[in-house]
Amino acid sequence: MTDPLPYDFSLVADLHGTFAMQLTLSWDDLHLTEMEGRLGQLSLFSEPAAQIQFPTPVSPLQAGVLVNFAHWTLPRMGPVIVSTAAQGAVNYIDTQGWQLSPSLNGDIRLANMKWVSLTVGFQLNITPDSSWARFTVEPAATVGITFNCLFGGGQVCRPRSH
Repeated sequence: MTDPLPYDFSLVADLHGTFAMQLTLSWDDLHLTEMEGRLGQLSLFSEPAAQIQFPTPVSPLQAGVLVNFAHWTLPRMGPVIVSTAAQGAVNYIDTQGWQLSPSLNGDIRLANMKWVSLTVGFQLNITPDSSWARFTVEPAATVGITFNCLFGGGQVCRPRSH
């Protein structure tokens, strides 16, 4: 009979969250103004988008439109591209009605892998009641991996232009 090893090599993970399938239609290179300088690139009122999130057992049908009030891409730091955006969205959620959602999001990606990025975001969901006389404000935080897939040229995924 052999003696057991004195170390425990097991790994325990306790992860909680939900999985959502979302489709986004966005308009690239559409902005009110764009400035580029030593501190990076700043776009105002850029990349409007329409979104639909399909219902799952844990989430209702959601749809909405959003726009970047300001989108700032910092100068490239080695292989990393960092950007942040102040966004506004009007959403419709099947069980709650209409919501106004301003948010601040950060985006980190590798220069040689533009089609995948890590996103960290903070937002406020402002929901009116049925009479629009009272509003509920709920803060939220999100962390996600985004795959930017553009179909064309015989490829399943090709990188975005920026």
